Amino acid sequence: RLCIEEVQGRNCLTDFHGLTLTRDKLNSLVRKWHTMIEAHVDVKTIDGYVVRLFVIAFTKRRQDQVKTNCYAQTAQIRKIRKKMVEIMTKEAGTVQL
Repeated sequence: RLCIEEVQGRNCLTDFHGLTLTRDKLNSLVRKWHTMIEAHVDVKTIDGYVVRLFVIAFTKRRQDQVKTNCYAQTAQIRKIRKKMVEIMTKEAGTVQL
């Protein structure tokens, strides 16, 4: 979503105010027999903006897997979520908007 901050003649200066996935896109990502892992973090950029980032991850079946499901254990989910937050803070904390 873009919000108009200022109008200069025929030009509009906009500011970024968020992005959302549509319901059908989100539903196409979610699958049966898989684990969905969500993480969010508030990151301060170099130029002082605080940005809230959301990430969704899914488990994947291995190539030679026989079992129909591919669930992650709770400890694995915590490790994956911790790594996701770590990567988001590292990548988003070193850029400017």
